[in-house]
Amino acid sequence: MSLPNTPIKKPEISLIAAMFLLVTIGIIMLISTSSTVGEASYNDSYFFIKRQGAFIGIGLGAFFAGCIINYTSYPRHLMGGYLVGLIVMALTLIPGVGKWVGGASRWISIGQFSVQPVEMMKFLIVVALANLLSNKGPHLRHFKTGILAVLALVIGPLMILFFQPDLGNLGLILMVICGMLLISPIPFKHMFTVAGMAIMVVSISILTRSYQQDRILAFLNPEHDPTGRNYHMVQSLIAIGSGGLWGLGIGEGKLKYAYLPLQYSDFIFSIICEEGGIILPTLILVLFGVIIVQSLKIARYSHTSFGFYLAIGLMMVLVLQAILNMGVALGVFPVTGIPLTFISFGGTSLVMSMFCIGVLVNIARTSRSC
Repeated sequence: MSLPNTPIKKPEISLIAAMFLLVTIGIIMLISTSSTVGEASYNDSYFFIKRQGAFIGIGLGAFFAGCIINYTSYPRHLMGGYLVGLIVMALTLIPGVGKWVGGASRWISIGQFSVQPVEMMKFLIVVALANLLSNKGPHLRHFKTGILAVLALVIGPLMILFFQPDLGNLGLILMVICGMLLISPIPFKHMFTVAGMAIMVVSISILTRSYQQDRILAFLNPEHDPTGRNYHMVQSLIAIGSGGLWGLGIGEGKLKYAYLPLQYSDFIFSIICEEGGIILPTLILVLFGVIIVQSLKIARYSHTSFGFYLAIGLMMVLVLQAILNMGVALGVFPVTGIPLTFISFGGTSLVMSMFCIGVLVNIARTSRSC
């Protein structure tokens, strides 16, 4: 089947352009935000920029791989890939193998670099769920072969995230799962099972970990303890408010100098608002809007139901991650540690995000050739 005529006959062109513009913005902002930290911590003001450049190079390879590999081949290798992904994720829980940072073990050190396995697992979960939803058909309407099969599929990685703990990515993956289920034939009443379990898991995680309780309390009382647990949020809002309409200018921000922590990763959007005013954040929102629109077009005109679910799932991963990061900077969500897609410093997230764009491109091109 051929792709019907659309206003943009090749939606992947806009998708690729949006990705490269976001990556470019990320490099510019990293140059602005990371030089002082690099000089102070590593005696090299270009430390983070060099690493991000290397990650972009790897990400380009991953992007082209996603473009070339026929997406319909993923289900054939799914079982082995999913098992390997679970094992690698579980390695983060082993003392001496997993790298502990900020009270959580989410990384594995490989030489001088760190890998966050959950970034690869996000893709595998979307592929596995898309495969299940496209193959089950009318069986999805039954509890045992529908929602129960979904829960059996995702319980492993969700439990590992619970024990790491990584509440941010746990919540993100749960949102992606719920989003994909909402567009499937699974009855809405069965969705309450997933929603109930999601609320229960998140609640248990918060109730059993004092630092997560502190984050929630800080979020609910933003004016309390501005020099303590609310320090990140207060400094973030000051940075955003300082930008005004036109911003202070790229490189001219003040809050990145020993005021706002993690200004090159978790809170990079705050500096974007400070230095770019309303214009630069608006451009970023527009670019993510392009990703949403073009991904939905690719999903709509996919010649397989697997391609439809896969495109929707990948779009959700890319966009919801960005929404969570920007929401934290704006004080809409509690601190999660989720990076800003394509922009924040970080290797595994950037590489996998670029790979996901490549897969979306492959879905579009494969659909046109059929």
